[in-house]
Amino acid sequence: MQETDYLIIGAGAMGLAFADEIFEKTKMSITLVDRREKAGGHWVNAYPFVRLHQPAAFYGVNSLVLGNGSTDLSSKSEILVYYEKVISKFRNSGRVQFLSQHNYLGDGRLVDLLDPDRITTFTVHKRIVDASYMNVKVPSTHKPKYEVGEDVTLIPINELVDHYSKWENHYVIGNGKTGMDAVLYLLDKGVKENKIHWICPNQAWLFSRQDLQVGKVANIVLKQVDILRTAANVDDFFLAIEDHAGIIRLDKNRLPKKWRCGTVSPDELENLKRIKNIISKGRVVKITRNTIKLEQGIIPINANSLFIDCSANALSREKKVPIFSEGKLTLQSVLFCQQVFSAATIARMELKNISDKKRNQLVPIPHPEFKEDWPSTLALSVENLIFLHRQFPLWMFRSRLNFMSHESLWNYMYYSIKAMRLSNAASKRARELDKQLVT
Repeated sequence: MQETDYLIIGAGAMGLAFADEIFEKTKMSITLVDRREKAGGHWVNAYPFVRLHQPAAFYGVNSLVLGNGSTDLSSKSEILVYYEKVISKFRNSGRVQFLSQHNYLGDGRLVDLLDPDRITTFTVHKRIVDASYMNVKVPSTHKPKYEVGEDVTLIPINELVDHYSKWENHYVIGNGKTGMDAVLYLLDKGVKENKIHWICPNQAWLFSRQDLQVGKVANIVLKQVDILRTAANVDDFFLAIEDHAGIIRLDKNRLPKKWRCGTVSPDELENLKRIKNIISKGRVVKITRNTIKLEQGIIPINANSLFIDCSANALSREKKVPIFSEGKLTLQSVLFCQQVFSAATIARMELKNISDKKRNQLVPIPHPEFKEDWPSTLALSVENLIFLHRQFPLWMFRSRLNFMSHESLWNYMYYSIKAMRLSNAASKRARELDKQLVT
């Protein structure tokens, strides 16, 4: 039997960002729980050459700068070392314990995965915090949903480093950011583009990384909000922001169906365009020794082929639930594709002396999946930012995880006023576009 003020289930990026805010602003006790052997969530299981897709300036926890604190795209190893520093700071205080390799059973009960007979029951004085709800998936921990013949060599992207040079042909399965990273890795290692086959069920619109930089993001986002107000339909909206507001695509002759906040640099995009063996016949159904069965047909396989699975849905679109409830708190995004800032924001809202009814005016925003999701996601994000600025404007300005906080005070005020001016019209148009889809 133990006691704690906050029992946080999940010591990944969101759980740590929430815990850090509680730790820095109070003297309350915190217990972090995770099934993994160390803190860092999906980063522990990610492939070795993965890096941040957006600047380190906006990632990690509020109290500790990551990398150079600016445009740095931190590597997996750098991020895990960073989170070890965060955990050490917590532990040294005597107010925080981290229970690794423990599984949460519900009702404040934990089981030690190394000693299943050992059950710990917590009395939680404040709230149980579900930091696992977003359920980030990576190929190394999730089996593919398609069938694979016994004589087929299929590996998760994690094993690509050890296996890529042993095969003549490479089939990358999945066109999300993980799939893009696999293709770029193979090209970087000198694999000829005609030996890379890329299975892309649906292409996606992408953020241009050169526009998602410190001092640029707020301007790009507000350009998109401005364009949204007069968009005739979703495709018209994306084509307009492609020309003016930081959105790019792999193939100018196709209108992508997906939008998942994937981010690439213009140079990376040009390298991806080198791949001509792009297979767009739907998702993989089955792989045998000689063929790949897809939703829209069957294709032959080249000899001496390696298959790289990149199909795990890293950030699935979970159904939104109230963030604040009696004795419980469920961490979700409240700003598009900015999970760590969202978690820190929710912690700050938790510490504000208001009712849960008032706190729940902060609207959860499910991770976007299709292009049709973006108008409402964008409009709701701006509404949430305006609401948060009314609650604690100084904290918002000082929060390094807030992409706006890296602006000068003058620009910060200018963009805040502009957001308030554009928000109502953008939200109205987003609702109208949603109704078009229903009709």
